[in-house]
Amino acid sequence: MDIDVVINEAYLPLLQDDTRTQIFFGGSSSGKSFFLAQRTVLDVLQGERNYLVARNVLSTVKKSVFNEIKKAINNMNLSSVFKVNESNMVITCTLNQKQILFAGLDDPEKIKSVTPIDGVITDVWVEEATETKYEAIKQLNKRLRGRSKAKKRLILSFNPVLQSHWIYKEYFSGWQDDKQFYRDENLIILKTTYQDNDFLEPDDIAELENETDPYFRDVYTYGKWGVLGNVIFKNWETKDLSEIRDTLDRFNNGLDFGFARDPSALAHMHYDRVFTTFVRYRPTVKMHFRQRAATVYPNRNHCEKSPQGTSFPQTGSPHSFYPYYIYC
Repeated sequence: MDIDVVINEAYLPLLQDDTRTQIFFGGSSSGKSFFLAQRTVLDVLQGERNYLVARNVLSTVKKSVFNEIKKAINNMNLSSVFKVNESNMVITCTLNQKQILFAGLDDPEKIKSVTPIDGVITDVWVEEATETKYEAIKQLNKRLRGRSKAKKRLILSFNPVLQSHWIYKEYFSGWQDDKQFYRDENLIILKTTYQDNDFLEPDDIAELENETDPYFRDVYTYGKWGVLGNVIFKNWETKDLSEIRDTLDRFNNGLDFGFARDPSALAHMHYDRVFTTFVRYRPTVKMHFRQRAATVYPNRNHCEKSPQGTSFPQTGSPHSFYPYYIYC
């Protein structure tokens, strides 16, 4: 079978690499996910590998990595040999019955029962791995068991966050920041940036190169691990709390004008031993006050001035907050 595929040069040496643990990290728009989707399709087509592709929350899988793999199939003109089950998010190669399965790490019991129709899972790819917990990755690693012709692999891809993250502590002890690649017997690490992506448009490049915020420039443009600067709280994590939002009965609100170079934010919080905070930063929207406080609305993209001079969105019900959508 002739396959038409173009792969970014930076990733080509790893197309058939079978090292047990593989980490692909770096800046935004570096082509990490694009390459891994291509490799996933080609591996399954060859008939020796079954993939489990995961993100921290199942609801984010379909709109991201699931679609990325479908695009890879279409771009390589392989739609005729892959059957896509949209509802169950299962992709099966009709030539050999090998599969690409998808899951969210927010339901560990389902992860334990995931099984392909032919053979065992040989590859686990975790997209946006910095969203996950150490225990979840360890559990996924245990899924890589059973007899197979192909060597089993755990694959993590992500944009770096802070050096305090468990991934940095677990895997980056031998890493040198002035290098792009690391290899030992059981681990490879590849760092890439937008400069390694041959398919970016000029406006995409300009957006990354014109970034002025030091943290975002280091992490998303240059693919560097972030370093804690002028921050107050360090022991925090990000979660999707939409499923428990309706079970909380008491909330407090506070306006934070920022501690260092951060944008201001209105924080909507529930307190139960620890703070559960629903926040979205909107540094481009300015609030001003004269006679009364601003009214806050969810999921709105524009503001208007009230007669009293308070900026607030045009439509929506006041105080009907939704996780991640608080504007300031």
